[in-house]
Amino acid sequence: MKNQFYLLSLLLISCGTTPTNEVLVSNYGYTQGTTYNIRYMSTNAVNHQSDIDSILHAVDRSLSTYVEESIISKINKNKSLQTDSLFRCVFETAMIIAGETDGAFDPTIAPVVNFWGFGFEEVAEKDESKLADLMKTTGYEKIAIQDSLIVKSNPNTQIDFNAIAQGFTVDLIGEHLQKLGLTNYMIEIGGELKCHGLNADGKLWRIGIDKPSETIQEDRFQAIIEVPNKAVASSGNYRKFKVDEQTGMKYAHTIHPNSGKPIQSNLLSVTIVSESCMKADAYATACMVLGVEKSIEFLKKTPELDALIIYSGPKGKWLQYQTEGFKKMSVYQSK
Repeated sequence: MKNQFYLLSLLLISCGTTPTNEVLVSNYGYTQGTTYNIRYMSTNAVNHQSDIDSILHAVDRSLSTYVEESIISKINKNKSLQTDSLFRCVFETAMIIAGETDGAFDPTIAPVVNFWGFGFEEVAEKDESKLADLMKTTGYEKIAIQDSLIVKSNPNTQIDFNAIAQGFTVDLIGEHLQKLGLTNYMIEIGGELKCHGLNADGKLWRIGIDKPSETIQEDRFQAIIEVPNKAVASSGNYRKFKVDEQTGMKYAHTIHPNSGKPIQSNLLSVTIVSESCMKADAYATACMVLGVEKSIEFLKKTPELDALIIYSGPKGKWLQYQTEGFKKMSVYQSK
């Protein structure tokens, strides 16, 4: 559930110069409805923008619901049920995480996300009966892959990888840079990122995690962490919502897969640190659905993940939960 209105800006804090023939190269641009920022130490400043563009294009052709002839768009319209290797990789991980989180992460929630105006199309007239009909098409148990083909128990079921595809793309680009022999890089797409090796100062990459406020403040960071060959992904509702023009009601962009309605929760934001950005992306979304208590329970049972959870306590005071691993990565935390 990501688009150009990203909730947590995870920004590069430090970069400089190096006395070797490795030079910091930066590639910027737009993809998947948001921006990307990729920096890497490259011998003799060789620029790999064309490779990156090719990877982004391949992901769009497979996974973008905004590309009419993409594989996922054809599957959603039942024009084709054929998948490719990129689609299958994301699908398999999405289904595993859906099972692990009891459906808190659900890639079939797309029609309901669209209903509330946060997806690739919006339902103009909103009423309970329309929402009830849409909910009959959702549920990750309704889809599977057999012999590279999508199988649907309900032909109206649609798939949306928006809450996992950007993390997957980060991982894909990271794998490519590694194959090229580039081991010092920071890849960020729409706020989801992966850091490897050292920055131009010869130090671990430093990442700032925003405070959960609707506007960016001068003292913007809740925490700054040094990332040791890890991926970081965040999710939150405080900057991504819609306002009903007639009622003035705010709708948060996190939709509960069981009710089909925007969640109401004191959970403000979740940041997940993991080996895989694809998994961190999906787990961050799942935690926003699970809420504070269930997310903490889940994290305690999943020691390979580190996390920072920010939530609203009594009288609106911000409180936080963080794993021991996250504490060790922190070089600054707001008081």
